[in-house]
Amino acid sequence: MKAWFKRLFNKPDKPAFYFAHIPKTAGTSLIVLLDRYFHADDIMPEQLWRQVKDLSTRKAQDYRFIRGHFGGGGATVLSECPLKNLTMLRDPVELSYSTYEFIKREKNTVVHDLVVNESLSFEDFLIHPDTRNLVSNRMVRYLSFDFNDDPSAQEVFLSPQTIQDLQPLLSGNSSTLNDEQRYHRAKKWIDQAMWFGVLDRFDDAMRLLCYGMKWPPMGDSQKLNKHHQRPVISDVARQRVLENNRQDSQLYEYAQQRFADQYRAMLSDLKLNELSPATEIDKALDKRYQQHYANEYQLIDSADFSCGDVLWGQNWHRREWIEAEQAFFRWSGPSDTSSLDFWLEPHDYRIKISIINALSDSFLDDLTVQINGQTIDWSSPDHGVVRTLHLECPKIVIKDNGLMRLSFSCPEILSHAEAFNSDDHRRVGFALKSITIKR
Repeated sequence: MKAWFKRLFNKPDKPAFYFAHIPKTAGTSLIVLLDRYFHADDIMPEQLWRQVKDLSTRKAQDYRFIRGHFGGGGATVLSECPLKNLTMLRDPVELSYSTYEFIKREKNTVVHDLVVNESLSFEDFLIHPDTRNLVSNRMVRYLSFDFNDDPSAQEVFLSPQTIQDLQPLLSGNSSTLNDEQRYHRAKKWIDQAMWFGVLDRFDDAMRLLCYGMKWPPMGDSQKLNKHHQRPVISDVARQRVLENNRQDSQLYEYAQQRFADQYRAMLSDLKLNELSPATEIDKALDKRYQQHYANEYQLIDSADFSCGDVLWGQNWHRREWIEAEQAFFRWSGPSDTSSLDFWLEPHDYRIKISIINALSDSFLDDLTVQINGQTIDWSSPDHGVVRTLHLECPKIVIKDNGLMRLSFSCPEILSHAEAFNSDDHRRVGFALKSITIKR
């Protein structure tokens, strides 16, 4: 699976992709979705400046995907490649409240003790001299940052220790920009980005990204690190947020309008409109992806898929590592049906599927496997939650364009916490390790 993806993304003239993760904008959930389209070796593991020890070493790695809290222009020192930028924006009121709740929960944040010990309300948090900066034009300051033109904007997402560590890069730069100048820099960043989304239209944003990248629709996603209880925000707090975030509000209003225009243009190109149901939009995106793949890539006659590889499919959680086996795995979920696509020459194939965990010993007895919508019988010499499934795919089941879409329908989906008494609230079914397909 890796070789053909390398041919697409590892050419010298190909850019790297950078997801500028503005804190508290659902970036954790989005990164899980984005990571599936890149081989594990092509993703820069560090997501914070304090984790980056040697810039020259990182730059030499030639990563194809960088994601993290590096500011709008910070990632330019992490790659020799031109960058295609992506980000997600959020309503400033919700962003400010989410930041406040996060600081209350997380003991390692700089002002956690202050907020807890002084019992700061959200209203007070917005005007306290030691916390106000954390909720003032956060998006504009984040996106405007780089090491040459606006190094002073880093204070909204870097710790004091990290700023000290980065002084060799920050010293001797230009004078501080005002908020209006930063707004225009951030607006230009949005205009030049390959893609941006707005959080209050998260699912639409994912569809627009899949359209732009010619990817299959992403399927369901589970919002991670989310404050589940809908906040009640007072009029006083709302007014204070707006006073703190004049440029952020202006940027978000601009981004919402631009996003709406782009989404309508996508629907028009797909011969759909804003009244079209989500299922029809996803069908059109899937058709577009299949046409693109069939035209651009050569079919293969075998596949040896591991969870470190690129994954074309829906409803899989993040990669996880098994140290003892030096291998990756993925849990299925959050929906009860998960899928993977393989693109194969027309032959009869034998398929071997390695599963290393499931919700219960009997769970896999009722697992249904389909290929392009047709149920395929499987067998296994094993019992319990660790099994190798064996099945055969006749040539007639493979689509004319070469698509073999393997789908797994689970008898139930539970949270990992409920099934295994953990603190992990992802909804899961079974844990996939690898798939081998041979003639």
